[in-house]
Amino acid sequence: MTATDAAPDPVAAAEKRWQDLLDRIHDLEARVAATTSTVNAALDTHLARLDALRHQLTRPTWPLPAPDPGSSRATPPDNRSA
Repeated sequence: MTATDAAPDPVAAAEKRWQDLLDRIHDLEARVAATTSTVNAALDTHLARLDALRHQLTRPTWPLPAPDPGSSRATPPDNRSA
């Protein structure tokens, strides 16, 4: 308030409004930085997974090689009941 009347000081009110705006901008910047960090970490994780999948697809382990004729894998077991 000014010394001559009961009205609030317009300069102090304007400064308070500006300070409130600056504080809100600072809080918003902090939230954006935190969100950006989280999003970047998630993107890094997903990109690493995609890279691993791409690596698997470019070097397939299929089709499986045929077993040797003399190995036990060449003849399937007889599971029929007599």
